[in-house]
Amino acid sequence: MEQEELRLPLAQEGIARPAEGNIATGLLWGILISIPLWISVIGWIMGIWNF
Repeated sequence: MEQEELRLPLAQEGIARPAEGNIATGLLWGILISIPLWISVIGWIMGIWNF
């Protein structure tokens, strides 16, 4: 009985922690992908103003 009670909180923490990790990695990938896109958009806008 005691082992089963100890296993349930560990299983819940194991499920919760990867979800937080996935959110953090998703934000990091989103930032890394968005920075070059914004730089290209700014360069494109500046190119139009030069013409």
